[in-house]
Amino acid sequence: MTQHWTENSTRLKLLVGVMTTLLVIGLILLVVGIAKTSKELSDQAAMNMGEVPITLATGDSLINVTADDGRLYLAIRHADGRQSIKVVDASTGSVIGQFVLETTP
Repeated sequence: MTQHWTENSTRLKLLVGVMTTLLVIGLILLVVGIAKTSKELSDQAAMNMGEVPITLATGDSLINVTADDGRLYLAIRHADGRQSIKVVDASTGSVIGQFVLETTP
């Protein structure tokens, strides 16, 4: 009976050792994956898209800038008092569209 118990104990110790080794290897691979992904993200964020001119008409002024979902929203007050919002794609710098804010009489 003692021999059977020690045989099971040895197998159990071996199984626990193998599982621990797999867990440690998995954690190491997880850390390496996170480090690699964060490096790629920081490299991508560090890319310089250069200077992208966004023209405003004479007398217009930029009153607010907001960023969301990879887009920039530029609030502009025009010389005649109207206001509009230009939508700019942050990755390319191209103007996607413009919201013209109007008042009703």
